[in-house]
Amino acid sequence: MPRVPASERLLELARVATEDFGRLGYRGTKTADVATKAGMSTGSLFTYVESKEALFHLVFLYGFEMTAERLPVLPVATPGPGETLRVIEAGLAQVQMPRMRAALAEEQPADVAQELREIVEERYALIEYYWPLIAVIERCAVEMPELEAAWFGLARAGTFEELGSYLERRMAVGMLRPMPDAEVAARVVTESLSWFAWHRHEGRDSALYDDDAVRRTVVEFICAALVPQTAGETTACSLGPTKRAGTARKRDPQRKGPNARNQ
Repeated sequence: MPRVPASERLLELARVATEDFGRLGYRGTKTADVATKAGMSTGSLFTYVESKEALFHLVFLYGFEMTAERLPVLPVATPGPGETLRVIEAGLAQVQMPRMRAALAEEQPADVAQELREIVEERYALIEYYWPLIAVIERCAVEMPELEAAWFGLARAGTFEELGSYLERRMAVGMLRPMPDAEVAARVVTESLSWFAWHRHEGRDSALYDDDAVRRTVVEFICAALVPQTAGETTACSLGPTKRAGTARKRDPQRKGPNARNQ
């Protein structure tokens, strides 16, 4: 039987560890269980990583584009204080949403329906690609205050703020259908995308629908909800002035919070 290269075994170990940390959290994940699922003994696992902390660190090296050509020195060393958090922050910072940024820089899009569609598709693709890693961050953040602050207080909150700002500006000039609160609308959009691009895969419903059909349906649904069908439709509902959450009430500090291989 041919010997499996160390590079392939390390990548498989990282994949299995990502699944377990994302499902069970940090304390609930056992190195012995990860080793068994990766097809190796616990002793063999520690020839690839020095410790459970190193295994957790490996998850983010893998999640942010570690490949067989860019492997760390083995065994992966136990990270120093704050080292894993720095890898996470650097990885999230390099994930870009160019369509969102371009829309924020433009005042008058030629086709707001196409602009919104591209923004929603971009966000869906990012969540769909990164959800295993985002699951690790969210499950483990409750046990790691520094990770919770970095994710919920900065990265995640920033995505809501960008989308909320975009929706507010387009609603204000009648390009998108007005909503009582633009930031709430941004959260409705993001949570809808998150369920179908991410959480659906963690439950029993994962095989019920074709992925491409789900993606197209969700994007179409969101766009249909926000893009007026006629010029006069933006003023048909007496919703009052569009506002963002922070303008009328204090932001919940617990709700602050990837740019998202293509959260």
